[in-house]
Amino acid sequence: MALHAVKPLSDNPQDERRQDVSPILGACPICDGRMEMVYSRNNQQVLVCADCHSGITVPGAAWEIVRIKREAKWMPKP
Repeated sequence: MALHAVKPLSDNPQDERRQDVSPILGACPICDGRMEMVYSRNNQQVLVCADCHSGITVPGAAWEIVRIKREAKWMPKP
């Protein structure tokens, strides 16, 4: 007796997996799986891959650096 249903494999599993990935969290750098946020407070976020269970800790200061870099891309060059 099966515990859960399994989706059949497609011809291109990499493209199928990419559709399930949240654009905010991104894909797992190890297995390209779906990252899930398991902890988010005190200026820290912890993301864990749903497939391989690898974890990533993101300090709050990293998001400030991302914001600064994105704004710099949109600034006109003198």
